[in-house]
Amino acid sequence: MQWSFVERTNYYIKSNVKHSIRIVHLTDLHGTIRFLNGSISGIINDIQPDLIMVTGDLVSNQRRLEKVLNELGRLACKQVYFVPGNYEREQTIRFKKQPLTADQYNKILQQLQSNNITVLDNKHSVVHIHSSRILVYGFDNSIYGNERYNSNIDIETYDFKMLLAHSPSIITELENQNISYDLLLAGHTHGGQIRLSNRTFGAYKHFHIGMKLMGEGRHFLINRGLGTVRIPLRVNCRPEIAVIHINPK
Repeated sequence: MQWSFVERTNYYIKSNVKHSIRIVHLTDLHGTIRFLNGSISGIINDIQPDLIMVTGDLVSNQRRLEKVLNELGRLACKQVYFVPGNYEREQTIRFKKQPLTADQYNKILQQLQSNNITVLDNKHSVVHIHSSRILVYGFDNSIYGNERYNSNIDIETYDFKMLLAHSPSIITELENQNISYDLLLAGHTHGGQIRLSNRTFGAYKHFHIGMKLMGEGRHFLINRGLGTVRIPLRVNCRPEIAVIHINPK
């Protein structure tokens, strides 16, 4: 249990959907499933989302994976999507990172799929909600350079285009390839985890936190995440469950 309150942050987007859609975005759990104001499943089930997006780093150590999967299994929403983070390919043991084998990585993905969670590792899924046709594309940037995009997708046939990635560094790839989207969801930075004077320090200080309009209707959300790494402490950076409300124009 993390001895803090998790914040439910609401974001609003106008788009071409025909009816309102509610999306929950989770990222960087690192084994954390309960807070002072409740469990992840309890909070999310109260929100009643149409879709749940999980952008990687379920646990820092594989010993916690079963408990996290059991918690995700309590989610009432049946449409849950996942993209891998760096901690699906490594773990921390005695404060040292150790790579996971290919078999260990594949076993994690199989366990997720066994829990009715759709894994998108450089793959896409077509979702129909309230008469709207939605593209969900997930990038595998658990290792930088793993990202691949299927350019044969006819994006003009969708009412809403959503991209998922663990690291916000994916934005460079999207801009270089001129890939269109309505919403990009990422995590990885933890919002800096420790923020002073409302600033992020460290390797990801050049990235924003929260929602940013990138122009031409493109929205880029970097979630602060739920767990912690290195030190079990957050300062001026409360853990976050993001709720994105997609409304008709």
